[in-house]
Amino acid sequence: MQLNIYKISHPIIQLILNDIKNHNKKNEKNYYYKYIGFLIIYEMLRKYIQTKHIYIKLIDNVKSVTVHNCRKRYLILTDISKTYDMIADVKVILPNIEVINVNYKNLEEIEYSIKNLQITEQETNIFIIDKITISENIIKLITYLNHKHYISISNITIGCITCYHETLNQISNHYPELNIYTTDIIK
Repeated sequence: MQLNIYKISHPIIQLILNDIKNHNKKNEKNYYYKYIGFLIIYEMLRKYIQTKHIYIKLIDNVKSVTVHNCRKRYLILTDISKTYDMIADVKVILPNIEVINVNYKNLEEIEYSIKNLQITEQETNIFIIDKITISENIIKLITYLNHKHYISISNITIGCITCYHETLNQISNHYPELNIYTTDIIK
């Protein structure tokens, strides 16, 4: 099976990506990261969010309300110190999403970050967010989730601004059925 790569090529995202590449000032880049992160997360969540329509009978009419599926759990795993500007407004999209700070430099750090997390395979979608995806770190995190918490690869999605072609090859060797959302692939 082939790696599922969704290269987000919306014109607004491409304009923001161009601004990130061409601005050298850190606070300007952070400003652009905020919006591109918001849009990437929006694209990732569109496929997974489940809603229900509830109709409430009132005396003189019917009121329609749309609610999210309370049985589904959505987790963002990210190194907040590196991606805070990208995830700062994520609660606007989905108020019940949980953001978990995960330092995935090595296996011990991953275990420490996630050890108390109650994850059930059927009801949890996990989104790993990063600015630039580095294969060894991501593979360690996915392996830990898959083998220690028994999370199906179909419930794990990666979202990043930039991916290296070599990184995608390495991830596809380990987890070819993984979904990856990115705006740019560097050769």
